[in-house]
Amino acid sequence: MSKVIKLGNYKEIEVNVKRQPVTQEEIDSEINRLLAQSNSLEDKEGLVEHGDVTTIDFEGFKDGVAFDGGKAEGFQLEIGSGQFIPGFEDQMIGMSKGETRELNLTFPENYGAADLAGADVVFKVTVHNIGVKKQAELNDEFVKSFNIPEMNNVEDLQNNIKASIEAHHEQMFNADKENKVMEKLINDSEVEVEDDDIQRAMEQHLNHLTHQIASQGMQLDQYLQMIGMDQETLKQQLLPAATQQAKFEAIIDEIVAVENLQTTDEELDSQVEMIANHNQVSKEEVLEKVSAEDLKRDLNRIQASQLILTSAKIVEE
Repeated sequence: MSKVIKLGNYKEIEVNVKRQPVTQEEIDSEINRLLAQSNSLEDKEGLVEHGDVTTIDFEGFKDGVAFDGGKAEGFQLEIGSGQFIPGFEDQMIGMSKGETRELNLTFPENYGAADLAGADVVFKVTVHNIGVKKQAELNDEFVKSFNIPEMNNVEDLQNNIKASIEAHHEQMFNADKENKVMEKLINDSEVEVEDDDIQRAMEQHLNHLTHQIASQGMQLDQYLQMIGMDQETLKQQLLPAATQQAKFEAIIDEIVAVENLQTTDEELDSQVEMIANHNQVSKEEVLEKVSAEDLKRDLNRIQASQLILTSAKIVEE
């Protein structure tokens, strides 16, 4: 178990934090993003040009044999978007509606699929439709199309976006504040960190990353293959953060002991009920997956963290 040799001052920690004001550039950028999402397509006669949105069928062949994942029908591709491997979109320029063309291409050396990395291939592409984007206009009708109560004109939209950006900046400010306070506490403390605690923190980081990637429809191994990394390299990258987390948890547990912070049975029961309601399961099912002792420890740690943060002195830059 990690041991705190020296506990730094954890009350009235003073840090400087910069608050980011909302700029007109941010508001305009968000409006432009909304306009781009609302672009419509108009059919175009003639040849494919840069910026056109094409509807295509394609199939890829390596050494004359079709390869997995290299085929699609009715695919919408904007020329110049960089969605496909280098050369694909450039070689489509000049095609006409109904035309089929063979594109001679080479996959990048660092491509995620090892059997295709650096390989010469041929894509057979048929263009079914060519469209050009029609830019949406910023006006009251555009604003009303969102069907948001009390947002009826351009000024309302700008105010709504400004409030949203302000809320995001506030989240960033609070996160920066918490990080700087906790970082100063860790730096002012001295901890003998056990390898077991670092490994436990490492597993938490890996689990969090795995869940994040799963929410995007991928597995961790697929993600690592895509970015050209193995698990050992990933763990080396996560090691500093895991070590910092293990130190922090040891410090927090020490503060819990020094301050004699305790979670009552009533507070524990309330937390279990909240978790159960959120996950639509019974309280018994919650306690089957996580022990009451572990929950109490986590709630004690939350108390200690709140004690640190509520007493901190924040100097806004």
